[in-house]
Amino acid sequence: MNYVELNSGGAVTLTGHSGGSITTDGLANSPLAVVVNLGELGPTNTNGFVKLSAPLRLKSNVAYQLNMVGSVSGAGATSYSLKDSDVGFGLTPSARPANLATGTDTNATPGDPTVGGAVDGNGRWAFAGSNSTLGSYAVSGAALSGPRINKAVAANTTTSLDVPAIYAIKPQFFDPAAAITISSQFTVVAP
Repeated sequence: MNYVELNSGGAVTLTGHSGGSITTDGLANSPLAVVVNLGELGPTNTNGFVKLSAPLRLKSNVAYQLNMVGSVSGAGATSYSLKDSDVGFGLTPSARPANLATGTDTNATPGDPTVGGAVDGNGRWAFAGSNSTLGSYAVSGAALSGPRINKAVAANTTTSLDVPAIYAIKPQFFDPAAAITISSQFTVVAP
């Protein structure tokens, strides 16, 4: 029987924020459900990036594909509003440890979105590389894939592939908005 599993890898980290907080934290080996207040995203936040890292925990006895879909809502519709392309996204899987099945995982993202990037011709921050923003995942798409993760071990094993999902926003002169919701949803499938 094909088996794939996605859970939280534990507590999230939030850095570079001004007035932000973690409302619902990740709990290791539980369904992934995190709620975070990113705080001030405007120019009064003088940090380089507001950055969130949410650890994902994957298990499988077959090849897997981690899909993601993301969106930004409530930000307004002017050219100065926060858009899904203003939210950097990336996965940073490390090499598989010896306690997992051998194999190479294929990352469709450029990794940590705070690495690289530059101000574009419109004065907005542009993240480097393809699939580097939530805008790249406006429809569900593959973010990470690979061969079988787990060796033939007991079902209650603690071995898993842990992958940080990183989100980043460069504080800028965005239009003010009362309540912006940035969301992403992950699914894992056996292709």
